[in-house]
Amino acid sequence: MDYDPEFSKKSNTELNICLTKYTEEHEFYSRALSELSRREKSAEDKISASFSKAVFWSRLAALLALPGALFVVWHIFQSIQGSR
Repeated sequence: MDYDPEFSKKSNTELNICLTKYTEEHEFYSRALSELSRREKSAEDKISASFSKAVFWSRLAALLALPGALFVVWHIFQSIQGSR
């Protein structure tokens, strides 16, 4: 560590106060960072769940629409065959 003349002039009590403040700030910012990480994870989980639901419903809609689409194609094909 480099020599810091500002701190060399301080008494042990003043240095202890500085250290205590630093420790308290470090703990505060550490807790804040943990909370942000938790919220971010929660938001990611919600987005993932919403996306999964959207995928499920879109696949279900596609499966339900498939028989109707096949019927329309079959009907068109039958119309073409009947007109010959």
